[in-house]
Amino acid sequence: MRFKGHFRPLAAALLVAVTGILTTLVGIAINGATGDEKAAWPGPLRLIQTNPWPSVIVLTAVGVLVAIPLWRLSSGSSETTTPSSDTTEDDREVAGLPEFVPGTLRDRRTPLDALTTKMTRDEGVFVQLVGAPGIGKTAIVAELLRNRPDNVGAGYLAVRGFPGVNAFSVLERLASAVSDPGDRQRLLERLSDGGSDLVMRSKDVLRELGKSRVWLVVDDAQDLFATGASEWLDEALGLVFDTLRDQREEHRVKVLFASEKPLPRPRDIETVSVTAGLPQEYFRAFVGDVAIPGAPAPRVGALAKATGRHPRTAELVLGIQAIKAETGPDPIDVASDSKALTRTLLSSLDEPRRRALRLLAILDRPVRPPVIAHLDGRPSDEVGDVRDALDQLVRCRLIRRYDDHYYVPGGESGRITTRIPEAEIASQRRKAAEYLAATVPGRDPVRLDDLEDDLHAVDLFVSAGDPGRAVRLMASLNDRYLLGWGQTAALTPWLTRVSGERLSFREQVLYVMLTGHALAQQGNLEKAIETVEGGVRMSAGPKPSTTYLAFLVQLAAYHFRAGQVAKAAEHYQTLLDQSPAGHKGVSTAHLGLAVCLVEAGAFAEADDHLDRAESDRHSADPDVVLPLLYLRALISFERGRDDESLARLEDLRKRAGNDRVMIARCDDLQAWVHLLRRDPKLAEDAARRAQDVAVRVGDPDLWSTAHTTLAFVELTKGCPGPALTAAKPATRYAQGVLGAEAFAMQGVAFLRDGNRGEPTRRAFAEAVELARALRETSPGSYRAYEIEGLALSGLALLQPERGEQPALDAYLAARDIVDLGGARFRRREFFATLIAGSPGNPLPRIKALLG
Repeated sequence: MRFKGHFRPLAAALLVAVTGILTTLVGIAINGATGDEKAAWPGPLRLIQTNPWPSVIVLTAVGVLVAIPLWRLSSGSSETTTPSSDTTEDDREVAGLPEFVPGTLRDRRTPLDALTTKMTRDEGVFVQLVGAPGIGKTAIVAELLRNRPDNVGAGYLAVRGFPGVNAFSVLERLASAVSDPGDRQRLLERLSDGGSDLVMRSKDVLRELGKSRVWLVVDDAQDLFATGASEWLDEALGLVFDTLRDQREEHRVKVLFASEKPLPRPRDIETVSVTAGLPQEYFRAFVGDVAIPGAPAPRVGALAKATGRHPRTAELVLGIQAIKAETGPDPIDVASDSKALTRTLLSSLDEPRRRALRLLAILDRPVRPPVIAHLDGRPSDEVGDVRDALDQLVRCRLIRRYDDHYYVPGGESGRITTRIPEAEIASQRRKAAEYLAATVPGRDPVRLDDLEDDLHAVDLFVSAGDPGRAVRLMASLNDRYLLGWGQTAALTPWLTRVSGERLSFREQVLYVMLTGHALAQQGNLEKAIETVEGGVRMSAGPKPSTTYLAFLVQLAAYHFRAGQVAKAAEHYQTLLDQSPAGHKGVSTAHLGLAVCLVEAGAFAEADDHLDRAESDRHSADPDVVLPLLYLRALISFERGRDDESLARLEDLRKRAGNDRVMIARCDDLQAWVHLLRRDPKLAEDAARRAQDVAVRVGDPDLWSTAHTTLAFVELTKGCPGPALTAAKPATRYAQGVLGAEAFAMQGVAFLRDGNRGEPTRRAFAEAVELARALRETSPGSYRAYEIEGLALSGLALLQPERGEQPALDAYLAARDIVDLGGARFRRREFFATLIAGSPGNPLPRIKALLG
């Protein structure tokens, strides 16, 4: 509605008035029904008092009809915002909110107002709402999200006793708030793919969100910590929250934790507490909201006194009253004693519902009815009966349901299982884990949510005291799915919990490998290397085992990713020396050594290792075929052999099949070959193909090089604006030689676009810093020298007093290592693009050197 904002204050006032009047009338009706109100009311109010329950129904219906339009008109931003023309009422919905939360929040204005104030402030990232179980925290955060300002995106996640809230689910929820559908889809694809670590992914999400405002609620947050512990159960999740805090100036995301007790982390968290039950006047209306059809009329006054107006306790009393047998104590008489109330609950149920509730409490997580039926020894054709029993418990508000999952609210499972022997609990959890692990998913898993049953099984194996089976299942999930998705770090909470447990040698090997992968994905390569070095020592023996060789491969890869090329080469050489003839470690070692040698420009020696990898058919590893072909094409380009490089790339493309990352790498290198051949149109087409894939996959190297190449192609066309558009995102992953090159090219694009200020200087300076850091860890890296030369040249243009000698020295060092056709072409073209349009004859000695 065009003038909707002008009517909001009036609508809000009318809504308050109508709600107050109807609440009073409903209260009169309920008092009449329960006998709590003794005095007679005059006139028409006497009619309500003498015909209570019909009046409740009529007044509630009138309230809904009147209040909904007013609420819709009154809701919205307290800020001055202009909602987009395509905003709909569906935009107010928040995925994941539990269905048991009432649509109207009764009172709670004090904590709700405090939360709103803290969430709308720009300062800080984290807020926590703390209160006892059942006090109404979820209802409060649901109301907060439903009434958020129009310009705020929202997300909701609930831990619910199971670490399904992890680093990747948090990032995915935040990514879902990206406004542009195309950008959002590409971001979600990148998050579900490959090679970037969690810090990179977190920054990727925050950059896409920009200054968009997002509120994310994490409910049941106390379950993110072990009892009495001060560290996250999930180290990877903590890393994501740390990144949100450290990058505060870059985003406007706020995270609200709802917890039963104050959280030890994250740091710098603001607190709002809710301690008291509902005020008397609102408690009456709340009872009306949760009244159970067909149940005895609630005695509101007695219920308020017995429960202290605690919402969840009142729900339990009403539910037991609705379901209980004639015999046994009245739940209202024991409402103040949680243990006695639980005993009354169990005694009020018939045997099928009591067994279902006990099993649900034993598992202490959201589960589907077939799991409960399996634990209860029921055949598959009786799953419907189990579902009916659970639905009856939901109807009486004794348990909760989300989609097809049922669970006991927080804190109540322990009271229900208090008399169940630990051995029985462990046995049932193990049985459930076996059932879930054997369940065939309805579709091929493509994301973490599709592995829900398997991850529940892992958690249940751990809690049942069977860490070995948990580790074996985690290793299987990692091999089949997680490693390819780059999401091994999702296993972090269970890897933490099984640390130090008794495992077989094989299980210990799997544990070390998984922990190494998880740490590497967190970006903690130092700790990953330390962990895998322990695996190398553990598996060393008189004869090299397959396990020992596998650890060497993992260790060499982590050193290479850390930029420690010489260390990586040492481990590949050890792998080559220790691998028996015919073992695939031979070809892997030759390829690894070739990669390290190419970094140092030792192309002849690299060729020798590639030849030996190809010739040893007995040890051929199919995983090395495509990287080997790519490396040959790259060497051909560096030597200036354009025809040979193109032929190798075409061969590689045919063999790559559906490997879109490898195909994109082919396109990126092909763009440079076409530039070498002076064919700018084909170069641009290839560069755009590579960049189109780069924005959809989580490969930092491909992202950096594809954007850098496209920026350079645009500059060769004389288009600095589009070049800058490509160059800005190129620096997203500031790592390695490609990250350094991306910053250098960004500086060139800024300069060519007429910017001689701080952004340009900062880009060149960052390139110099990264290049020099590479020289420390990878002595002999000619690419590091040539990038340093380009960046120092840019700084010399900005600040002539620097002189050209430092840049000249860097270029001379690069030339001394590699002075071949392709490398010379790249240096010359980069430099020519840098100085194009500069007056006079800038940096003449460098120009003479490069030709």
